[in-house]
Amino acid sequence: MTDHIANPLPPAPPSAPPPASPRRRAWRMLAGALLGLTLACAGTGAWTIHRIWTQLPSVEHLAAYRPALPLRIFSRDGELLAEYGVERREFVPLERIPPLMRHALLAAEDAKFYRHGAIDIGGLARATFANLVTGQPGQGGSTITMQVARNFYLTRDKVLSRKLAEILMAIKLEREFSKDKLLELYMNQIYLGERAYGFAAAANVYFGKPLDALSAGEAAVLAGLPKAPSAFNPVVNPARATARRNYVLGRMHALGELDDATWRAAVDAPIALATTPPPGIVAAPYVAERARRMMVERFHDDAYTLGLDVTTTISMRDQRAAEAALERTLSRQSRAKRDTRNGLEGALVSLDAATGDMLALVGGADFNRNVFDHALQAYRQPGSSFKPFVYSAALEKGYFPGVLVDDTQRTLTPAETGARPWRPRNFGNRYEGFIPVRRGLVRSKNLVAVSLMQAADARYVQQHAVGFGFDAQRNPAALPLALGAGAVTPLELASAYSVFANGGMRMVPRLILSVKQRHGGPLYDASPSDGTRVVSARNAFVMDSMLRDVVRGGTARGALALRRDDAAGKTGTSNGSKDVWFAGYSSGIVAVAWLGYDTPRPMGRATGATLALPVWLDYMKTAVDGRTPVEATPPRDVALVDRDFVYAEYARGACTADVPPFVRSRFACGSPQVSDAPDEHGKRDAPMPAAVDAAERERVLDLFRTDD
Repeated sequence: MTDHIANPLPPAPPSAPPPASPRRRAWRMLAGALLGLTLACAGTGAWTIHRIWTQLPSVEHLAAYRPALPLRIFSRDGELLAEYGVERREFVPLERIPPLMRHALLAAEDAKFYRHGAIDIGGLARATFANLVTGQPGQGGSTITMQVARNFYLTRDKVLSRKLAEILMAIKLEREFSKDKLLELYMNQIYLGERAYGFAAAANVYFGKPLDALSAGEAAVLAGLPKAPSAFNPVVNPARATARRNYVLGRMHALGELDDATWRAAVDAPIALATTPPPGIVAAPYVAERARRMMVERFHDDAYTLGLDVTTTISMRDQRAAEAALERTLSRQSRAKRDTRNGLEGALVSLDAATGDMLALVGGADFNRNVFDHALQAYRQPGSSFKPFVYSAALEKGYFPGVLVDDTQRTLTPAETGARPWRPRNFGNRYEGFIPVRRGLVRSKNLVAVSLMQAADARYVQQHAVGFGFDAQRNPAALPLALGAGAVTPLELASAYSVFANGGMRMVPRLILSVKQRHGGPLYDASPSDGTRVVSARNAFVMDSMLRDVVRGGTARGALALRRDDAAGKTGTSNGSKDVWFAGYSSGIVAVAWLGYDTPRPMGRATGATLALPVWLDYMKTAVDGRTPVEATPPRDVALVDRDFVYAEYARGACTADVPPFVRSRFACGSPQVSDAPDEHGKRDAPMPAAVDAAERERVLDLFRTDD
């Protein structure tokens, strides 16, 4: 019964736990601190990751990625002349990269690339452990995707924040792009030494080959470069490059990409590098430099990054022949003078008369020594090579090849010269009295040229010459112009002679055939030009007949060695043999050779016939090979009178009108009058230029005495 009696007293309190020991309290405090620290680190890490993620750049532009591609210059036959750019690059889509090259790279850098995600956890862990053991941040553990992130967006500093950004960027890239696209970006962007970016550029730099021509060993050499382009560069470290190559080959063999025989053969083979220098200026340096300048004028600094492929008009057969011809003559001259050439320069330029295309351009003796382009930039006195333009003007005034001109030395008065008295003389002081105009040109008679310019009017002759492309300011309307006292470039002279070779039509010289962007299509294509009529077809025909005679029996008879009936041309030697020239043409090709010093000084007994003509002849033997000689057919409006050509209208009636006392002609009274209307041959007589003042005439007179 007592079990059912309530106890009025409260229950006794539970017994208190025994007091905790000091050690236990310490552990509890440590655990709490560690938990708090872990939560703080996790929060900080999450905040850091969020901050870095939100600051990552956009990757959308990589979908249309095209690297900065260099400017490349080619000959018309597709030979590379030069490559200009800060970096050597060649973008190649992944489908055009051979499997061998892809397999070599993956074996060397990331064999599991197609199996893992943005990061390779195992590889990253191994790299982290290795770094901790060594105490040095040498192992990266980066996947190809992480390297793409680094190459396009980040630095190569091996610090934690950069590594975290690299991982996050790799994750972002893998969300946006396929594995193939990422591999394509990597293989075109990675730096591989020797200024080469991407495997296509590296294959050309190291081996002089396209990717699809590489052997297994060569592919392995390139695949080994991304790890350390300088350390494994086969040019400067062949032993280390060989060891790295063999490692890559071993990986390829282990992965089943190479069979035993191929692997052993590749390991045993030496590394055979290209013997030719990598792109830069490879050939025809004056051509390449001129084309480069033209592109920079048009595209400015973008010319070096747009990936422009420029095709020039240059034929490499002609170009090599021109370079060799000039070099041979310069070397002979150097040996003859028993010196080391002592700065003697030269130039040769050739044109297709029918198109204006420059077929060869040699601007100097040595581009590495002197980059000045004498063919395009050097204005020099042309000497007697200018005389044909005086004769051409005289034809239009009725002074035909059979007209007699006095080849007797005489003194021109100040009234005739517009300056001081002048007594021109012939080369060798040889005079023949009255001789035909034709013989005057064939024998390069100075008195005949001056008399014709005087009879035709100096201002008329000057403007007539300007129509051929000469600069009026550099070729003033003074009588010494008849002897080449002005200034022309070899290219100007070649273009002017092309008028006689092309029936009176002048085609503007051109160097560029096409410009295209490597991945953007054509930007420029040279279209055929109709040209400009400078003189009538009959004027060109008569001049051509006289210039052929200069070769057959005149100062240019050395050109007979060309064995071409249509060879025509004229020598030129300036005052004191400071400039020597030969301008001529055959089979539709016009070429001009010049030699002299940058600072004009006499070259002894050198003349156009002895020094410049051999250069022209040596080149033309190659240039005309395979070409058909041009047959000269008289136009219908040309007639024969006294066994020489005249314009047909002059043959219908003889005339003995007043002519200068130094000319005997029965045709001069019928000479055409100056008109501003085009004649039936399409030629328009230009208005007379303003007279040149006496000071300018005096300057020309003081400058010049001709030798041939």
